[in-house]
Amino acid sequence: MANLRHPNFILAIVSVIVMIIAIGIQASGNRTTGDIVLIVAIVMGGIHWIWSIFDVAKTDTLVGSQKKFWLIGVICIPLGGMFYYIMHSKRNTIVD
Repeated sequence: MANLRHPNFILAIVSVIVMIIAIGIQASGNRTTGDIVLIVAIVMGGIHWIWSIFDVAKTDTLVGSQKKFWLIGVICIPLGGMFYYIMHSKRNTIVD
């Protein structure tokens, strides 16, 4: 589970937490601050998404169909990059 310490996985966790905080701030009535925090969360999520696509594309531990599966998953599924980091551990131990 070394991928759970990957900087991109940590970025994803932080962006989800910041988004939850932003929703809470907006619900409490402070719309301007909530919007700013929400934009920060969306930017962090976008960075995570792009970084995940590059990580899947450049990995050498996946063979053809596995790489295609994970690329489609990361691109199409919200938080698909988080699933990739949770399920991908070492060579020949990929879960798909």
